[in-house]
Amino acid sequence: MKSYISIGVVAIGLSIVLCGCGPGRAERTGFLNDYSKLEAQSDTSYRYIAPGNQLGRYSKFIIDPVKIHFFTGSKAEKAEAKGKLKEEDLTDLKNYMHDALVKAIEERYEVVYHAGPGVARLRTAITDLKKSGIVQNILPIGKVNGTGLGSATLEAELVDSQTGKQIGALVESQSGKRLSLDGYSTWGDAKAVMNRWAKRFRERLDEAHGY
Repeated sequence: MKSYISIGVVAIGLSIVLCGCGPGRAERTGFLNDYSKLEAQSDTSYRYIAPGNQLGRYSKFIIDPVKIHFFTGSKAEKAEAKGKLKEEDLTDLKNYMHDALVKAIEERYEVVYHAGPGVARLRTAITDLKKSGIVQNILPIGKVNGTGLGSATLEAELVDSQTGKQIGALVESQSGKRLSLDGYSTWGDAKAVMNRWAKRFRERLDEAHGY
């Protein structure tokens, strides 16, 4: 009996190592005004925050509508070409990401619609998407090795609303989490990633403002 358990454990371990189930490399699409200041955190995350706590000078934010800007060769581009990615899904995901950002920011800061002093503009694009594999996530082995996890990739930048100067930027890909229930709906993992991005942006704002 012990030998069967050992073999099972080894098999699961190998599947985790070999499945390649992590998020894809964060490719650049040309959506951002400037990529030169980005610093690699990993193959899936590149970030920039202007020095001197410039972020702390802004308490009002214009949140532009989220764009779809898939990079060449992305999972989403291939799915779209095969008719497996519907326009209504993309519209729903764009709106979801925008709403998540608005909700995260407006709890403490002001969301506005016109440029001015102390106003920053947030530009965001979804550059890749992967559906959650609901069947894989129902099965224990699929949940453990992450083969059914969905993912999302984005590019975002915060710029001064008057000068266009870049205050912060992010190019990042994330997948869903194995120990969650998000993967039991088609876009649950992708939406969970969007929620994490919105939450993290709010946390950066709070840090900059001393909260």
